[in-house]
Amino acid sequence: MSQTDIASRLGWVAVDWGTSNLRLWAMDADDGILARAESDLGLNKINDGGFETVLRDLVAGWLPDTLSDDNSISVIVCGMAGAKQGWCEAPYATVPARPETLAAGAVKPVLKQAGLDVHILPGLCQVDDPDVMRGEETQLVGFMADHPDFAGWVCLPGTHSKWARIANGTISGFRTYMSGEVFALLSQQSILRHSMQGADDAAAFENAIRHISVKPKELLHCLFGIRAGGLVSPDGQQAGAGAAILSGYVIGSEIADIMARLGRDESIALIGAGKLASLYRQALHVHDFDAEIIDAESATLGGLRRAHAALTKS
Repeated sequence: MSQTDIASRLGWVAVDWGTSNLRLWAMDADDGILARAESDLGLNKINDGGFETVLRDLVAGWLPDTLSDDNSISVIVCGMAGAKQGWCEAPYATVPARPETLAAGAVKPVLKQAGLDVHILPGLCQVDDPDVMRGEETQLVGFMADHPDFAGWVCLPGTHSKWARIANGTISGFRTYMSGEVFALLSQQSILRHSMQGADDAAAFENAIRHISVKPKELLHCLFGIRAGGLVSPDGQQAGAGAAILSGYVIGSEIADIMARLGRDESIALIGAGKLASLYRQALHVHDFDAEIIDAESATLGGLRRAHAALTKS
């Protein structure tokens, strides 16, 4: 689609501003996608005061020629732009939270130029059992819009994986697990770095999931066993699957904790993409759950669409 066509049909702009990257979508008046853009100018690469400049540069080709405060384009932003060190702090909403609660907490940064009407959505926090998220709550809202009757836990795998409990259209609580970061540290900077072969060994991964679900208190001992097993077992047979075993122990420990909290009639869903989401689904299979994988982009856009509707309704 040409820039002229996008500009003539542009209704609003959706933005997911992360720590390392940001994604933008030109949306028409019916919430359809006209165009996409990506940049590596996430929070970590933007100097003070640079957010507005970055945004305007990225959407410049989408905008009509004549814009003003009375004829502005709505921009709905989720993610780290609302952090304390971001563009404009959007204070955390607290659980329990509903989609309308999150939309009501949006803030509007002061802009240097006219033509854009920017709303930055808040993150979500939990005071009892302290925890926070920014960006994932928007994905959860998008998931809830498409699954209004869902009751259970929704997992968002990542460097810091999030598990949120949802029922009756409400996010009642959530838990963060540093699984991705712990795996990276152990596999790259600990003694286990010498045993990181066999990342795709599905059998070893699933065996580790089973083992740690039965003996969760033995995690630290099991971790050293990855190195020791390769040294003392016949022909070093365990050494060839160290990466898969480590992944199984780390992800398995996380999932075992959720299983202990899962209600009898509760379900599990995954929001993500690629190999990591597939690994979590594989791990849940070990626990006899066939969790649906929801596309992360679709969930994000679903949440931004719902926020846009709430913030711009007359």
